[in-house]
Amino acid sequence: MKSYAVILGGGSGRRMEADQNKVFLPLRGVPAIVRAIAPFTGLCAGAVVVAAAAEVEEMRSVIARYGLDRFVLRVAPGGAERQDSVRCGLDALPDDAECVLIHDGARALVTEDVIRRAIESVEARGSGIASVPVSDTIKRAAPDGLVLDTPDRSALRAMQTPQAFRVELIRQAHEIARRDGFLGTDDAALLEHAGMPVYLCEGSRENLKLTTPTDLMLAGLILAARAEKELIG
Repeated sequence: MKSYAVILGGGSGRRMEADQNKVFLPLRGVPAIVRAIAPFTGLCAGAVVVAAAAEVEEMRSVIARYGLDRFVLRVAPGGAERQDSVRCGLDALPDDAECVLIHDGARALVTEDVIRRAIESVEARGSGIASVPVSDTIKRAAPDGLVLDTPDRSALRAMQTPQAFRVELIRQAHEIARRDGFLGTDDAALLEHAGMPVYLCEGSRENLKLTTPTDLMLAGLILAARAEKELIG
């Protein structure tokens, strides 16, 4: 199965308390977006990176600086919403794309193992959404803070990316969502809305999303631990 990645590189640095897009922030000297793209190079035929229109040239420059310009087939301008940007990425895929892995550029610690599991799930079942079990007790609450109920956490999963699909399924789901005016919070929600089955696969607790300065600190510690493990091993 011919697999391609769509990497979403839009965003801001507001919650990160940074004056630039968080995907350009360095993690142990390497931009987060570069770390997000690199693990796909050994498992996918290529990638499309989606960037804010004003940052397309900067994104191309960063990708070329780290030698990823042969793998990244195109840097496409995104849309107003994340869902619009995903659609832009899907539209830019080559004609031979059979499987697509949609990944947030802010998840810079993704590993080949997580990517491989997502691809294998698509090959077997049509979709593969990286996820991890919820470890905290979850309460559903009213706006005033009144607890309504406590869902059984054994059935709950926290969604990550990559979220992988057979290309024809996610394209069809986007068409239905656009027809219905449906806006999903993640890519899997579009298949759910279209009545298509969605299957989860194992993610990683290290596959965190860079949102706040604390996330940046934790990512640095994880990368340092990985580097030390490689030296020892």
